[in-house]
Amino acid sequence: MNSKRNILKMAVVAGMVAVSGLSLAQSGKPVRMLLPLAPGGGSDTIGRAVANEMSKTLGVTIVAENKPGASGTLALNDVIRAPASSPTFGLVLGSTLAVVPHLMKVPYDSVNGIKPVVQLGVTPFVLLVNKNHPAKTLAEFVALSKRNPQSFGSYGAGTSSHVAGEAFNNAAGLKQVHVPYKGTAPAINDLLGSQVDSVVADFGVAGQHLGKDGKLRALAVTGPTRSEGFPDVPTFGEQGFPAMNELVGWIAFVTSANTSDEQVATWAKAASNALRVPEVRQRLISLGYVPAGTHGKEFDKIVADEPVRWGSLIKAFKITLEN
Repeated sequence: MNSKRNILKMAVVAGMVAVSGLSLAQSGKPVRMLLPLAPGGGSDTIGRAVANEMSKTLGVTIVAENKPGASGTLALNDVIRAPASSPTFGLVLGSTLAVVPHLMKVPYDSVNGIKPVVQLGVTPFVLLVNKNHPAKTLAEFVALSKRNPQSFGSYGAGTSSHVAGEAFNNAAGLKQVHVPYKGTAPAINDLLGSQVDSVVADFGVAGQHLGKDGKLRALAVTGPTRSEGFPDVPTFGEQGFPAMNELVGWIAFVTSANTSDEQVATWAKAASNALRVPEVRQRLISLGYVPAGTHGKEFDKIVADEPVRWGSLIKAFKITLEN
């Protein structure tokens, strides 16, 4: 009897989700998707690729709008303030939710103002050096840095790459000098020119400079396992620094807290299905992301836990937007 009730309950829920998607399609209203970065970047490309597949599944037009700036808070603020009559979701970087609110005042409630929709992909941070750097392994880099402190670049003071770099300093007992840049591209450019000793970045940007013909060398990646896109790069944990395992970046779709649960479930299902499309999945992998598709209570927990994890590190390392 219980099994029959469970089957009936599942059928009702599935029907509600289907009706929600159908009603949205029949309304004829386009869906807005806010993107926090300039067009053409890795995360922007992923967001558009997933949204394109969602549009086919839901039978609605999804209009992409780029609103870069202020560490992703401008786009997220538009998502949160979107009226209920205008269906809107947005791409968000994990750092915008987990790191930024600890370092700057944001014009919204980053906890209660949003509803998580779906985590699209997870990307490890990678410690990069120029291919001409004398250190060929992480152990060699640590030994060299203890003799002669190195510098590490991040894509900005108070960013997740800055926090990850300081976490490695702490784990390895190093005193690397932090060099903040205004974005990953200028940090990578200075590394290519050997003007900084190392850079902590994510594979979404660094991947194009790696490989046999690349000009950079990856010494280690964060996360519990090696990157599917770059399986030859060992993790920090494999090399004696397990504290780095949980520090990963991610991208996701979120929406306003005013959005109905039925609508959130509809978008989440469509996005998760999009991530199973081979072309979309390969796009994420080629950019250094592990396709996720996590939604529901599991993703709600990630969104709740990540600010606590990163906040404790920011406090422990006394990180500010100025250092």
